[in-house]
Amino acid sequence: MNRVRLFNLFLFSMFIIFSLFVFRIREYGSDSVDFQIVLRLMAWGGGILIAFIYFYKFGFRVSNNHELLFVAFILLAILMLPFSMLPFRSFVVVLSYAAFYFYFKYVKSRFGDDFLLYSISLSFFIVVCFSYFYYLALPDLGRHIYWLNDVLFVSPRMSGVFSTSNAMGGFCAVYCLFLLHAFNKKIISKSFFIIAFGLSLIALLLSDSKTAFISFVFSSLFLYRRNKFILFAILSGVILTSLLIIYATFDFYGFLEHVSRHGDPEEVLTFTGRTYIWPAVFDMALERPFTGYGIGVTSLALPTLEDIIGYTPAHAHNLILQAFFSLGLGGMLCITAILGYNLVVKCKNRLGNSMAVYIVITSLFEASFLSGVAGYSIIPVIYMVLSKEK
Repeated sequence: MNRVRLFNLFLFSMFIIFSLFVFRIREYGSDSVDFQIVLRLMAWGGGILIAFIYFYKFGFRVSNNHELLFVAFILLAILMLPFSMLPFRSFVVVLSYAAFYFYFKYVKSRFGDDFLLYSISLSFFIVVCFSYFYYLALPDLGRHIYWLNDVLFVSPRMSGVFSTSNAMGGFCAVYCLFLLHAFNKKIISKSFFIIAFGLSLIALLLSDSKTAFISFVFSSLFLYRRNKFILFAILSGVILTSLLIIYATFDFYGFLEHVSRHGDPEEVLTFTGRTYIWPAVFDMALERPFTGYGIGVTSLALPTLEDIIGYTPAHAHNLILQAFFSLGLGGMLCITAILGYNLVVKCKNRLGNSMAVYIVITSLFEASFLSGVAGYSIIPVIYMVLSKEK
């Protein structure tokens, strides 16, 4: 690998680290300026600057219609800034989306898809290693925390360098998909794959994120051709599901207690409170159906729901509903088109198809990349839209 590629690999790693890491205990409700935003602005600004210089010299073009839909979404978010509850906050969020898109497109355009996969494999490995350090040495940072009666509680669930354990689980699921594809294409060595995949899979289990784990299992099947292994995996899944159904039939509430994270059947029946969140968020969205409340301001707009559902949700816990809440009908239609495009256009890139499945599954129960500033969750979206060929 020449010096130019090594230097860009270093820049890519810095971009990922400064964009994803959480360096302190989350102080919810604090009005103080978070110094982490300074590091993220440096990463985003640097990424956009590098991409601008390259595309200014060699030209910029949208390579396919799926990518065009994503660009249209970013433009819509910019046009809706004046209608946001906090326009500057929404601007910062949109800036983060644009930074990830332009920088990843720059790396892929200049060095190719293999180098992009190699860069992701190495930089994500750094994130995983630091996550284990946080988890073992700094439990207040590396484990899921929650506040109850102004008292900070630390749970066993791994959150690593992220703000929540669900984010840690989602990151590990995405990383495992990248590793499987990179190894299949012989971009990374077998020894590195075993170490990185093993650590990521263990971290995924430690995060106790059921949505991330299920999404990984189903989406990973689309990385391979239809062969005996896939048939065996599907058959095993059918048998396991049948056994669970039989168990649930004879002892329904006992089954729910075992499945629930805290032994509460109501937790499963309400999808951990989502059946309360969804109608409340939808009713609020109907009050501003054409403009929405603004992208990235969910945590400030949703506290008004505390009187309705008893607590303040972090986001809408559904991607399409989150788009409707944030950008109105236009945003909802745009996100629906981005997701639905995968149903009408066949992609030769297996990882692109796998990421599409992952996004669809997780978007049912999470706000995905629309929950706030861009993080790991926008990377599958960007790779998915860039992987399409005309």
